[in-house]
Amino acid sequence: MAQSRPQWHSSKGEAAWLSMLVATFEKVSDPMERAIPCDPEILIAAKAHLARPACFHGLYGSQFSLRN
Repeated sequence: MAQSRPQWHSSKGEAAWLSMLVATFEKVSDPMERAIPCDPEILIAAKAHLARPACFHGLYGSQFSLRN
């Protein structure tokens, strides 16, 4: 029996996730947005999240390969 994957893990879901990521990068690159101070708790949570090891083929891994 095949494992069920999260809804966003379909090809359409990954494209939507990538579109949201690009939109976020565009928003935070705006000088007006960057001038707004960020809540220190959010920065702490983001640093903790980024400090965790990457998961390449687990539940949240992408089906895309860098070797293509």
